[in-house]
Formats: sequence, C-alpha cells, structure tokens
Amino acid sequence: MKSLQVVPPDWFKIIVGLPFIIALLWFGRDLFKLLSVAFLIFVLATAFTDRLGRISIRGTAIPGWQARALALVIFITTIWLFTVISSAAAAEIIDALPRYQERLGEIIQRLEHIIGARTVQAVQTAIEELQVGSLIMFLAGGLVGSMAQVSLLTLYFLFLIVERADWQKKIRLLSSPNPRGPDFAVIVRRAASGIKDYMWVNAVTSAMSGSVAYVVFRAIGLDFAAFLAILIFFVGFIPNIGAFIGILLPALVALAQFDSLWPLLAVIVIYGGADQLISNVVTPMMQGRSLNMSTFMITVSLVFWSLLWGGLGAFLAVPLTVIVMVIASEMPSLRWLAVLFSRDGEIDYHD
Repeated sequence: MKSLQVVPPDWFKIIVGLPFIIALLWFGRDLFKLLSVAFLIFVLATAFTDRLGRISIRGTAIPGWQARALALVIFITTIWLFTVISSAAAAEIIDALPRYQERLGEIIQRLEHIIGARTVQAVQTAIEELQVGSLIMFLAGGLVGSMAQVSLLTLYFLFLIVERADWQKKIRLLSSPNPRGPDFAVIVRRAASGIKDYMWVNAVTSAMSGSVAYVVFRAIGLDFAAFLAILIFFVGFIPNIGAFIGILLPALVALAQFDSLWPLLAVIVIYGGADQLISNVVTPMMQGRSLNMSTFMITVSLVFWSLLWGGLGAFLAVPLTVIVMVIASEMPSLRWLAVLFSRDGEIDYHD
C-alpha cells in the first residue's frame, strides 16, 4: 500500500518560513549587511565596467580585463577615501561640539517665548549633561569597528570582482531543468539588471548632488563640508526621505555655526534648488525604465529594513525589495506578492 505524500499549502509555508527568515536576517545582520553592501558595490562596479567597455580610444575598445582593473582601483580608492574623510570629520565634530552646544543654547534661549520656559530649561539641562568624554569614546570605538568592517568589505568586493566569470558560470549551471519551476539564473539576471539600473542612476545623480553640496558648503565656510557632501551622496539612495535628510543636516549645521541666517538660506536655496533640479530633471532623463514599484510599498520596505538593519537598512531597502519582488514574480505561488509590490499590477516573469 502506497503512503500518500502530504504537501503543505503555500500559505502554511509562508507562515512557518517567514519568522525563520526574519530571525536569520536579524541574528546574522552583521554578516549580511556587509555582504549586501559588497554586492551592491560589485553591481555598481559592473555597471561602470560595462560603460567603460563601450568607450573606444582611436577606434579600439578598452579590453575587458583593463576595464575591470580600472573599476577595481577606482572603487577601492573611493571606499577608503570616504573612510578617511569620515574619520577626520569625527575629530572635527568632537572639537566643534562645545561651540555648537553653546550656540544651540543661545538659539533655544531666544525661542523661550515660543516653546515655553519649562521646555527651554529641560533642553538646556540635557545639553549640559551631555558627556563629551563619553561621546569621544563612542566615536573612537565606532571608528575602530568601521575600519575593520571597511577592510572586510574591501576583501568581499575584491573577491567578487576577481571571481566574476566564475560566478557567471555557476549561475548558468544552477539553471533549473524544470520548465515549470523557478529558474535561478533568470532570477539572478533580472534582479541584477534592475538593481544595476537603479544603482547606476542613483550613484551618478547622488554624486552630482554631493559635488554641488561640497562647492556650496565650502563657499559659505560650512563646517564638515566634505563629510556632509559624502553623507548627501549616501542618503541619495534612501527613497522618499533621503532628499529631506540631505537638506536638514547641513541646514542645522549652518544654523548652529553662523550668527547670520544667510548661510542657512544659501544651503536651502542654492543647494536645495540644485538638488531638486537634479531630482526632477536629470534623474528622469537618465532613467530609461522604471522599477515599477509602488511608492507606498517602497515606504513600507524602507521602514521594515530600517527596523531590521538600522540606517544601513534604509540604504539597502530598494535593492533588497527588488530582489524579493523578482523572486516572487518567478514563483507562481508568490506572484501575488510581486503584484502587491508593483505600481500598476503588471509584472514581468519568465514563462
């Protein structure tokens, strides 16, 4: 007598498997965050390499190995340049903190008639109780950790670039022989294509915003100009709220640093205007196609990944959501999830 094989329904698999996946992402977040960042840098470097390959010098295209070597040098140099600038900014922030505390107290005192005397007293007490020594230790400890993480991140990125051809071969070998089942090669190819377009457009436009910000901040003498420009580059990858953060942080620094309001207005009007021009004119011109993702679902994913992985989760929210959406679209039992994430309900999938 043959025993009947019981196949659990899809909803049961989701209910049982989802908590395990979330727990794995939470407890393994230190490893997965670095791997995710290394993968995104690798995807961006791949897009850069592909564009270098299209350049011809005197009718001769740049060989593939030279393009990869150049991309490797440029990206590793950029990673460490960002790290060095951020490290130097940590020391500058520590030196400027007492001055900013005093300036902030003066501003709060002027607002006493608006926010009330009790609120002013509470804020002043909090400022006075802020321990600079503890902040120095926190920044120093974080700096050592960041140096170690950047070193590990560089190694991950280096190995991905060196083994790019081997990974392409492995992905082809993992292609599913079952025409009705999900094809791993198709999933990786579609996810990489969507992420590559998103990362390239955002990297170029964020670099433009960061460059404009650096010029404006240096012109008005704003503290931490280079660090704030790098910060603006990174928050450009955060959907919906990235542009707001990019304006808010330098505006607060200008407000605390200067007695006059003109630097604050320069930050808001000149840099803010240029950033809006880039966002509303340059970005649509560069986007050949949309990711077809719902703005509401992007916001939900932004909150989810931020709660799971912190600020880095916000940076990774869209690429990770693209991966989830592509996987769901290639699996008939999860295709409803891809439809839910899409903007218009129409999704592409491999037949």
